[in-house]
Amino acid sequence: MPRVCRVRASGVHPFAERWNHNTHYFPLLASRIPVSTTRLLDVGCGEGTFCRFVADEHRTVVGVDHDPSVLPASTTSVRYVLGSAETLPFADGSFDAVTMTMVLHHVDPGRALAEAARVLAPGGILLTLGYGRFGGWRDLAHEVRDVVTHRVLSRRMRAWEAPTAKADPSATWEEVRAMAEATLPSSTYRRLPMWRYLVEWHQPSGEDS
Repeated sequence: MPRVCRVRASGVHPFAERWNHNTHYFPLLASRIPVSTTRLLDVGCGEGTFCRFVADEHRTVVGVDHDPSVLPASTTSVRYVLGSAETLPFADGSFDAVTMTMVLHHVDPGRALAEAARVLAPGGILLTLGYGRFGGWRDLAHEVRDVVTHRVLSRRMRAWEAPTAKADPSATWEEVRAMAEATLPSSTYRRLPMWRYLVEWHQPSGEDS
């Protein structure tokens, strides 16, 4: 079963003091990771915020990033590794879950998704949070929703800027959706408020073949 979102009993967002458009969705990502997951890889982990959020005593968490200046020291709960999303330094089927937050627009997205799928064990889950470029009038309704949602939520959150590289997306929202469907057949694509999408894909299990 998916894990329950980690929201405090008071109803306060877990990242109310360290909030941005990515950390806002970390509880959603965590909720999609099955409780049975014992090996998790976070690709493009940066300084490790999501790794620490989903780590527990029953789970091995590995964060990988290409930038050594942002990688923290490994701990008993999280191991951090220097590496590229396009050539992950792990064997096939090494992880039960793979997550990626704002990675695909920095790399060759097809290669990165293929690598994530390669290291995912049968039955495992891949979750990709990212964003796309405005593609014209078809995106207008989403754009309005994004602006309104941001203005409402940002009034009660403390904005936080992660010390990671930033880049604008070259692919439109529709191009991202098409690429994900082509690379990961049967994946789902959801457009989320505040300029984000979520792609979810399950590696076929041996019983499905």
